[in-house]
Amino acid sequence: MTALRPSALVVSLWAAFALLAAAALASLRIAPPSSSEQWVIWAVIVGTYLAGAWGAVAACRPGSAAGPYLAASAIGLLAAPLALAAGVRALAVVLAVLGSTVTVPLAALRVVERRPPSRLLRWADGAVVVTGTGCAAAAVTGVQAAQVAASIAAGTAICTGTWVLFEATTGDDRRRVLWLVLGSAATMLGGMLLFAAGNSLPMGPLATILALGALSLLLPLAVTVALLAPRLADVRAVIRGASVLIVMLALSASVYEGIAALWELAVGSRPGKGVPALLAAGIAAGYAPVRQRVEASMDEMLFGRSADPVETLTRLGTDLTAGAPPPLWLHTLRSTLGVPGIALRQDGVDIATAGAVDDGHTTLTTLRAGGEHVGDLVVCLPPGHLRLPRAAAAVVDLVAAPLAQTLHAARLSEQLRVSRGRVVTALEEERRRTRRDLHDGLGPTLTGIGYTADAAVNLISTDPDRAVETLRGLRADIGDAITEIRRIVYGLRPRALDELGLVDAVRQRIAPLHTADGRPLAVTIDAPDRLPPLPAAIEVAAYRVAVEAVTNVARHSDGNTATLTLELPDPVSLRVTVADTGHCTEPWTHGVGIRSMYERVEQIGGTLTITTTSEGATVTAQLPLAIPG
Repeated sequence: MTALRPSALVVSLWAAFALLAAAALASLRIAPPSSSEQWVIWAVIVGTYLAGAWGAVAACRPGSAAGPYLAASAIGLLAAPLALAAGVRALAVVLAVLGSTVTVPLAALRVVERRPPSRLLRWADGAVVVTGTGCAAAAVTGVQAAQVAASIAAGTAICTGTWVLFEATTGDDRRRVLWLVLGSAATMLGGMLLFAAGNSLPMGPLATILALGALSLLLPLAVTVALLAPRLADVRAVIRGASVLIVMLALSASVYEGIAALWELAVGSRPGKGVPALLAAGIAAGYAPVRQRVEASMDEMLFGRSADPVETLTRLGTDLTAGAPPPLWLHTLRSTLGVPGIALRQDGVDIATAGAVDDGHTTLTTLRAGGEHVGDLVVCLPPGHLRLPRAAAAVVDLVAAPLAQTLHAARLSEQLRVSRGRVVTALEEERRRTRRDLHDGLGPTLTGIGYTADAAVNLISTDPDRAVETLRGLRADIGDAITEIRRIVYGLRPRALDELGLVDAVRQRIAPLHTADGRPLAVTIDAPDRLPPLPAAIEVAAYRVAVEAVTNVARHSDGNTATLTLELPDPVSLRVTVADTGHCTEPWTHGVGIRSMYERVEQIGGTLTITTTSEGATVTAQLPLAIPG
């Protein structure tokens, strides 16, 4: 983190505030206030804190609009004891009241980075100034009713400005406003508790002043946190917990006192022994369900409305139908669930995210399609929650199935794309091989035949004997060309398939095979008497798989027996199975031969399975009798 370097002006003002605070404290010692003027102790406590708050804001956020108002509040409150010590009581009262009811609220209404242009905000600022001035005038004149009215008006103006800021802000600015709300609410609640305690507990003037001083720091403390560290904690969770607690305490007390009052009206006396215990038991029994409803209401106000399953499925269905990418699915889910973040994972890797996902505070839902695990939906829990709210959990359960099906379809589409790419690659490699064979093998032979024919034509009239020899050489070259053509053609499709059929062609091809130690490989072929007519591609694939699998048995097995089975398990498929009973001397690695088998089977829409154990190897190819269009 970069070190902060306060300007010379800020350092000078820090020194000035330190001297002012020291002078205010000294005035209390030199001219101790009377019992009716001990409010100046409160002014020193709050003024000193505001001076420190201004110093922190000036150092960390020198451009903040709230800084000058915090400085003005500190000056007014710290100057009040000096004015009182000088005998100017009216000035001291005005400085203290204006510093607490005008400049502090104005600083609070400027906690956001950039205040939105709003007429209501300008009116709120003006109302704060007017009501604060009224409070000061009422305090000087000592009119109690005017002080109460002005205080209520000032509180209304602050609440109005805070509400406008809350509605007009988002992100960190809204967090700052929520800190302001928390500070104001805590101040009001603390004031009510202090008033109740003052009526029931013996509190001396000094203790009351110190309690008021501590209470008055709540709002400035909230303003300081909002300005400097709005993400120090999730203020929504703090407000939610405090609000739920206050509401439940108020409801419990109201229910208890209400029933007790009704009892007293009906019986003529307060409930006797045993009845309060029964009332407490009844309240305790209904506490949990009522608290859940209160929490749900607070969650809706702070975190957004509860997730609607119908709306979520509708919006998600629209995204899926339109072919939207996974990040857009998650954005839709996150916005309707009202959670900080959500992620979609496959094999432990995030393939799409929306928002921020904290792995230590999440819930995981397994996505399955047809019994297959296709991924996981990771949902980050809302702040203040140990588990997903009931409505959000119901939505996640509902969307898990369509998400799993869509993810499965996307995976199949990707596999199909890869398979098609392999097919195209195989076709191009086959074309390249054929072109190379034609160019390098047959091309020179035919070119030589052409030159030889020209030479023979030229020799017929001048040297017939040599012409005859040349033509004989030409015949030999033509024979070589025919042999080369047959080699190329047989490479495209084995000749034995057309001459002998699939079963006998395979038998002819594997008959000469020997094991690695030189023993003849005995292969038992189990096949139907007659196979149905097969498409050329199916027939070639079955031939290649059978020959390659038996060849691998000869290479890798220590036995000298194998079984080749061709069967029709159903009317639409042909199954080719090659198995041996020996032990594999080495594992079957995916070399050119095995890759070629996989590619040939995938090209025609079939499946290939290879299993190798210490007891032997089995190759099974399931081939369709018709190539899917």
